[in-house]
Amino acid sequence: MQLVLFLTVSLMSIFGMPLHFVFGLIGYRGIPLQAISASIWLSNLILLTLFLTRRLSLEKSFFWRAVLYQFFESVRIVYLAAMAQQGWLEAHQMLMLINEILSLCNLIVICMGLVPLAPTVVFILFFVSMGVAYAICPEVMLSQFVMLIFFGMTGIWLYSLMVQRLVNSTSLEISNYKQFQDSVLDMFHMSKTELVALIQPCRGTKRAGEMDKGVLSHLSEHTRHNLIALGAYLKNEQRDRTLDLSAVFPQLTPAELEVARLILKNMSLKEIAVATGKSLSNVGTVRGNIRKKLGLDPKDDLREWLLEKVNS
Repeated sequence: MQLVLFLTVSLMSIFGMPLHFVFGLIGYRGIPLQAISASIWLSNLILLTLFLTRRLSLEKSFFWRAVLYQFFESVRIVYLAAMAQQGWLEAHQMLMLINEILSLCNLIVICMGLVPLAPTVVFILFFVSMGVAYAICPEVMLSQFVMLIFFGMTGIWLYSLMVQRLVNSTSLEISNYKQFQDSVLDMFHMSKTELVALIQPCRGTKRAGEMDKGVLSHLSEHTRHNLIALGAYLKNEQRDRTLDLSAVFPQLTPAELEVARLILKNMSLKEIAVATGKSLSNVGTVRGNIRKKLGLDPKDDLREWLLEKVNS
């Protein structure tokens, strides 16, 4: 956003300002006013060149472009107020209004570009110039338009402060998260790709045959060895727990014993479905089969009945 806005406004000034100070096609002719336009053109050209040659960062180039532009616009506003005392009041009033609108557009652009401190500096330069112009010639000010622009610029400036604060807070959170992520990866000597490849199968609902082999290919041999050892341990642990329940409920199948074990842990149907990788309807069917095989009445609570049998 900053890059697009900076290039757009810079090129508009570089190609647009000569229409005033060279060809005289727009604006009021006069050496001081044309000199101000030439200064704006030259400053934009220098800053764009410094940015393209990487001698100045984008943020600093954008900042100084906005500040210098407003500085020359403020000089123009004060000059118009001074010239209004010598006649042509209505013409200078219109020129004053145009430059006030251009100042408002400048503030909007730097707010969109999220340029730090630039909105405040531009805001101060504008109102200082307006105060000086009013002190020189109050009649040159179109009071209704000045009030509208005043409230508009004040609102945009306050908005820019809030947005900049939000951006700074978000940037800090992202930076802290990145530092935490880098420290975790460094602690386990893993890359980000390997970490994702390790977590995705563990937290997913796909079975072993349905897993993405491309993701698993990012796992190192050391990680694969540890996963195989962990899987063997968990499988043996699950088998031992199932064998204990099979002695109490020999009529149940291994799948039913596994669901019964999870019911004893007070897990809901949804939690059992996630733990076993089955659908809710499948778990509900297995639960119904358990009740039938154990001969429970519809009013009997399955978990309490299982606990009573296990404890006895």
